[in-house]
Parts: sequence; structure tokens; C-alpha cells
Amino acid sequence: MASAFDHGHKDLVLAIDYNLYGTRMVTASSDHTLRVWDKQGDAWELTDSWKAHDAEVTDVKWNGPFTGEMLASIGEDGIFKVWEEDPLERPNSHKRFRRMYQLWSPTKVPFMSLDFKNIGADTFVALITRDGYLMICEPVDSDDFRDWQLLTQTYVCPTPSRTEETSFRVSFHHEKLPGWHAIAAGLDRKSIGLAVAAMDKVIVYRTDRERQLYVAAELTGTGALVRDVAWANGAMRGFDVIATACKDGAVRVYELTTPLPAGPVPVVKEKHKDKEKDQDWDSSRGSSDLQRPQEKESRRLHSGIGAGLAGATQPNVTNQNKNEDPSRVKHVVKLVSELREHESAVWRVGFSPMGDVLISSGDDGKIRTWKRSFDATKSTTEWIEYSVVGTRPGDDETDDA
Repeated sequence: MASAFDHGHKDLVLAIDYNLYGTRMVTASSDHTLRVWDKQGDAWELTDSWKAHDAEVTDVKWNGPFTGEMLASIGEDGIFKVWEEDPLERPNSHKRFRRMYQLWSPTKVPFMSLDFKNIGADTFVALITRDGYLMICEPVDSDDFRDWQLLTQTYVCPTPSRTEETSFRVSFHHEKLPGWHAIAAGLDRKSIGLAVAAMDKVIVYRTDRERQLYVAAELTGTGALVRDVAWANGAMRGFDVIATACKDGAVRVYELTTPLPAGPVPVVKEKHKDKEKDQDWDSSRGSSDLQRPQEKESRRLHSGIGAGLAGATQPNVTNQNKNEDPSRVKHVVKLVSELREHESAVWRVGFSPMGDVLISSGDDGKIRTWKRSFDATKSTTEWIEYSVVGTRPGDDETDDA
């Protein structure tokens, strides 16, 4: 059942995110503030609010549950900030969340999207700017989020002109392991998956056994700006599912399959990247305007994935001449559903934790949910509208299909 509450912001709410368990919520607003809420029964109670940026706060995300109560935000001031809760501060003191770290956009263009991924104790964050500059970072020490290091950086497309409308979003594959179908085809079990909405297409990145990014697939043919992208959980299903929200009013759902090689899959021995020494920051990445983490006499070695990303020459996703590498598997993309019930621009799309329910919202003021349906007689998949929630005065509260 849908319910509404007074969010208390003095301007538009631009982003919202829940923690893993759905018990905490954070809202980001054009009034430059963040607000954290805790669920008490059927109601949401405000825990704290504070001025987070000197401009509109455009995106906010909770980190995973194994790193403490931590979130990150980006704003039109061009800064990425990491916040950690201090339980010793009283609620609604405007001091309960303290800033742990901040990073200025290296291109001097504001960040447009961020996302976290956790693999055990390792945390990764993906950031992309409004001119398409992608960055992946991780903490220098997994137990200390006051110092971060850059792992990889690249432009995902030609830089748009200043007058051109842009759209960039990032979404990690959040499960610990890739799908079994991709692993069976030769993909490294520790591979990171990242979907990047880049103007009118989506680029799907993976990491190979050397922990270097490569392009595994591209989702094209939308003919419109991709406003949002989401990667569903459900590695057991045998294929990946990615959904997009587009300016032309369509929600598109894609299935990514991985063909098995004709011969036996080569067994690749893991290289112990964790034992390699960190390369010099400047020599491995070249000159950059990026705010560097502070140098320490004893720096933690990169995580296994981080070692490969950081050890490559910048940018490391342009070297696509390693197709003979069996760990660089490619996906076959199939558009399985094109949902146009919004009849206006769609701005956000997401999946349930199990990946079997799709949620979308758009300019029509409706939140729509969809369920996956498989027709065994035709061996086809489609997504069927399950419910509609109106968010404007005069709309029906719910309309269950």
C-alpha cells in the first residue's frame, strides 16, 4: 500500500535511496540538504538533516551494510562527498553525519551519477560527470574512508557540446559473483560489472582476469537519451537483465546472454596482483587535475581488482585488442520488452532485490511496477504491468493490474 509523508525539504527532492534492509532512507534536494529517515512501524521519522553541498544535491547512495552507516552524495557544486554517521551525536543535531572525504570533479564539470559496489571488505564507487568522464575509486584502506585512490578514468563518449542536453548514469552489478553463464564462458569470477548510460546508449563494462576494464556489450537503438539504467540481481537465471528509462517515454528491458566457446574453456591461473607493489601515481595515470589521496608511508596494497585497474595505463578501457583473452567474454544483447505506458519521459528505473519486479517513474506522475512473464509455448519473455501508483492530487492512489 502506498503512503505519503511530508519530506520537509524547502525545494524539490532530486534523489532518494534506501539502505540494504529498507529500514533507512536518505533524500537529497535542490535546497542543498540531505535528510536521513528511520522507519518506525509504518511511519518514517527524521534522524538528521544538514547542508551537504553549496548547490543542488543531485544524487545520493547508501554504502553496503558491512562498512558502517555511510552514504555518499554529489551536487551541482562539482563535489563528491562521503558521510559517516556518528552515533554519539544526538538525532536532529545537524551533526550526526560527518564528512569523511570529498573529491572535486577533475573536468570541472559536475558529477551526474554515482553508485557503490561491495565485494567482501572491498568498496568501489563509480562516478560520472556531465561531460561523460567515468571514474572508479576505492579507499586506500578498507577500514578508513578518509582517503581514496583512483583506479581508472576515461571518457565514455566524445565530449558533448556546451549547448547539448546530456545524460549519464552508472549502475553496478551488485551481486558478489557474475552470472554462472558468463563464468562458464570464461569470465573471471571476481569480475566487476558496470552499466553506463552514455547519452543514447548503454555501455556494459567488465573486468578481465588482469582486472582491466573492457567493453562487454553495448545497448543501442533507443534513438533517445537514456535517463537511467539498472542492472538486476539474479545471477542464477542464466542471463543478465538490464533496464533503461528513456526520454522518448519508453522503458526498455534487455537480456544479455553469453555464448559458450566452441572448444573447452581454458583454465586460467590467477595472478597474485595483491603482492605487486603500487606503481607511481603520476607514471601510471599521467597528469591529472584529480585531487589526489594523501601519500602515506605504508599504503595498503590495492584489492585484487584495484591492483589491475590501478596498474594499467590510463585510460585502460581503450585497449580493446585483447579479444583473444578468454576472460574477455562478450555478451549477446536482446531487447525483450519496450514498455510505453508512461507516455512521457521516464526518469528513473530500478529492480527489486530479487530482480523479478521492475519499477519506473516518469513525467506522467505515475510509479509503475512490472513483473516478468515467460511464455513457455513461444519461449519468449515479456514484462507485464502489475500496478500503478498516482503521485499527483486527483490521481487514483493505486490501480492493481
